[in-house]
Amino acid sequence: MVLQKNRFVSIGLRMLINVEALNMVESVGNVVRHRVVPYVLRIRPGHYVLRWVPAISGEALAHAYQLHLAEVAKSRGLPVCYWCSRGEFVKHFDLLFWLRTMDALPYSDEEKRIAQSYASKQQFSLSDIQDIERAIVSSCVVEDVCGFLVQQGPTKRTSRFYASFALPTEESVKSGAVALDNQFFVRHAPEAEAKRATMSEVRAAAQAPYYVQIGSAIYGVTMNFEIDGIGISSVTSESIVSDDEAKKRKSAALDALKEMLDTKMFGAKLTRFNPVIDYEIALAIAQRNVSLTVSPPTKRFEEFIEHSVVRIFRALKDVSDAKARVFLWAPTSDIAREVEKILNDVESKLGEEYKKMIESGRLGIELLVSPSIRDFIDRIKHSLGLSR
Repeated sequence: MVLQKNRFVSIGLRMLINVEALNMVESVGNVVRHRVVPYVLRIRPGHYVLRWVPAISGEALAHAYQLHLAEVAKSRGLPVCYWCSRGEFVKHFDLLFWLRTMDALPYSDEEKRIAQSYASKQQFSLSDIQDIERAIVSSCVVEDVCGFLVQQGPTKRTSRFYASFALPTEESVKSGAVALDNQFFVRHAPEAEAKRATMSEVRAAAQAPYYVQIGSAIYGVTMNFEIDGIGISSVTSESIVSDDEAKKRKSAALDALKEMLDTKMFGAKLTRFNPVIDYEIALAIAQRNVSLTVSPPTKRFEEFIEHSVVRIFRALKDVSDAKARVFLWAPTSDIAREVEKILNDVESKLGEEYKKMIESGRLGIELLVSPSIRDFIDRIKHSLGLSR
C-alpha cells in the first residue's frame, strides 16, 4: 500500500542511554548541570508523585536533525541558505540583517530581493507575507521543513518536523532505573599552575577541577512529520516548488532522520561523553487523511504498542477515506517476539472488524527485525512513495 496525498508520519522511539551529557544547561561554579524536568508519575488512580528526572529537549534534538538535513540536502544539490549550511539556524530572523550583509555573503537572488524590498517596510499585506515565505522556502530546504519566524510581517512558517522532549519511561522511573550523577574531573597541570600563580595578570587557573553531571535512563521520544506540508505555502496552501523538487525534499527530510538515528550523532558533549545508546523499539504510523500521533513511548512497553495500534484503528473507523500503515522495528528477535505477542493480543481484542480493515488494505501492520534502524525509515519512505 502506497499512501498518496495528505500524509502524516508519527514516530515513537524508546532508547536505553547510559552515561550521557546530551543536553547540558547552565554552569554553577565548576559544575556543568544536565537538563532536568519535573515529571508527574501516576502511582495509582487518583494518586500522583512528582519526580525530577534527566531529559533531552526537543530543541536539542531538532538542532541535530537540522544539521543532518542541511548536509543531506547539500549532498543532493538541494538549496540550503548560507547560515543553515553553517549550522547557525538564525532562520532569516530579520531581513535588515540580510540587507546589511548581502554584499559580503553568498545569499541567493531571492534572499537579496526580499531584503531590499521588505527590510525597512512598516506595513505588510498578506501578499507581502506570502512573497517573503515563498522566497525563503525556495531558497532553503531546512527552513522549508523546520520553519522560521521573520520579524518583517511578522512572517511565520510552522515546522513540518515535530520533536518532543526525550523523557525517561514510566516503568524506569518507578523502578528507580534513572540516575543523575556528578562526575569529578581535573585538568592536571601542576607545573603550569605553579608558574601561573606568580602571574597576577593571568586570572584563569591552569590546573582546574570541574564536575560534569551525567544521566542514564531509558528514554522515550516522539517525532512527527507533516509530510505534505513540505514545499507548500502556509498562507495559501499552494505549491511553492515543483512536484519533483517537493518529492526530493520529502525524501531528504526522512533520510536526515535516518542519518541522525543511525549515526547516533545528536546532543552535546559527544567528544568526551559519547553515550552508549541502544535502541529498544520503534513504532511509526504513516497515515493519509488523518493526523494521529503515536501513544507516548514513555508508557509501559506493552501500552505504547497496544494503544498506538488501537487508536489508529479507531481513527480509521471514524474517517472513512483515511488509510494508515503501522511499522514496528525491533533490533533483536527476542524483542520481536514480545511485540508479536502484543499484536496478537490486540487482534484478539478487536476481533473481526480489525481483521477486515487489514484485509481491505486500509490498515497495514508490519514488524521489521533488523540491527539497522535504517531499514525502518526506508520502509516508511517506501510506503509514502518516496524511495529514491
